[in-house]
Amino acid sequence: MAEIAKYMNVDIANIAKIFGISKDEITNVVGVDIPAGVPTPGDRGVFGGGTYSGFRNIIDYITISTPSNATNFGDLTVARDVLAATSDGAYDRGVFGGGNPSGHTNLIDYITISSTGDAANFGDLYSSRSNLAATSNGTNDRGIFGGGSGAAENVIDYITISSIGDATDFGDLLTGRWYLSATSNGTSNRGVFGGGTTGSFSNIIDYVTISSTSNSTNFGDLTVARDKLAATSNGTTDRGVFGGGNPSGVTNTIDYITISSAGDAANFGDLYSPRLGLAATSNGINGRGIFGGGSGAAENIIDYITIGSTGNATDFGDLTVSGRWYLSATSNA
Repeated sequence: MAEIAKYMNVDIANIAKIFGISKDEITNVVGVDIPAGVPTPGDRGVFGGGTYSGFRNIIDYITISTPSNATNFGDLTVARDVLAATSDGAYDRGVFGGGNPSGHTNLIDYITISSTGDAANFGDLYSSRSNLAATSNGTNDRGIFGGGSGAAENVIDYITISSIGDATDFGDLLTGRWYLSATSNGTSNRGVFGGGTTGSFSNIIDYVTISSTSNSTNFGDLTVARDKLAATSNGTTDRGVFGGGNPSGVTNTIDYITISSAGDAANFGDLYSPRLGLAATSNGINGRGIFGGGSGAAENIIDYITIGSTGNATDFGDLTVSGRWYLSATSNA
């Protein structure tokens, strides 16, 4: 039965459901222990927070594989901008950390991505800050927050996404900076931080092994030094992309890296509309990357790319409000 599940690329629990029995009953029949499978990666992306005529508590969502306008999801616990978001992937919990509700905050709140509703309190960051970045190792369940404006601008802290509680010190960035971005190759366990500012625009990319606390290590350079950019990836397929940002003005630049191989980024293509202060997410191994919001000519825009193929972004739809920037995004992929 386990071999059937593996061959069909389905979870053993779904086979049990087809036959109208429990997973434990299958275990009893075949006489071996069958570990629970990892759920199929999801296809819902969420955008949280931001600013437009004041701080926003908005959470809205899209189905990443289907171009359309976003739909209302619920509210953050506190309205704020320049926050960061990540998730435990197919296990379906999204977390939003830090940000600016008229001052740096250590707040972390969470949602169940597949179920609309308001966010709930999760715990506190190790150090209060805004303009930070976040990523995770997906279903391996560790989320990390890095950099940001505050008392500790090089700090990296971590949480176990499935267990509410406060963040713990992880290590330090190669260079303390804020308005940076982050992504990872999911359960392959490498997280990367790109860009930002230290008072001048940064092209730095550095990386960590998410499951092992430590300081970050140099990875390479972005094609253009900039802050207020956004990053996402196609998960274990191993490509990370960085889009938009501010190199002394809004840009439409998208560049990419192979996350498992240190080196400089290469040109990918252009956003549909140049902007900074945007957010990004993806449906993981299914390969679609999404960029949403940002300050520019089209501040409610959502555009998309196929992460595995270089090229320009295409219009996807619009966010629920007429425009917002300095928002965050994640997904259940």
